[in-house]
Amino acid sequence: MITDNCRNKDDIVFRNPETADGKYFWEIAKASKTLDVNSAYHYLIMCRHFGRTCIAAERQGQIVGFVTAYIPPDLPDTIFVWQVAVEKKHRGRGLGVRMLVEAFNNAKAVNVKNMDATITASNLPSINLFKATARVLNAPFEFEEEFFSAENFGKSGHEPEILFHIGPISD
Repeated sequence: MITDNCRNKDDIVFRNPETADGKYFWEIAKASKTLDVNSAYHYLIMCRHFGRTCIAAERQGQIVGFVTAYIPPDLPDTIFVWQVAVEKKHRGRGLGVRMLVEAFNNAKAVNVKNMDATITASNLPSINLFKATARVLNAPFEFEEEFFSAENFGKSGHEPEILFHIGPISD
């Protein structure tokens, strides 16, 4: 369910992705130079199996941003955001926040009241994105415990991931 306000002043259309969009998600993630790039297969699965909780941002027929998200089986009132990405030339216009709000608004239809994500402590742009989203949603924002330790990632050298929580979000 995409809200009626899916087209806006910069001609961006928000929609649920289709399987074929996965390749574009992968390309945007790879071009970002900041995201942990998953396999192309991962993005195809996200679009196919979790398309109702993911968002594709499209401008003039081209994917310019995405949110991959899902509802964890043990947290049916929460949407967990896996990744948010915006093509470089479309950054700085609030598109990330708008996509997250759209993802939450879609998930409200199945009684979702919270939004979670894990972010490394050094990723200030992502932390600021989630803080801004909490402000737009007029909801509490907090960071919780370490969700994955550096040791959980083995020898990859990945920083610990901290759980960030927005909610409860009211209508």
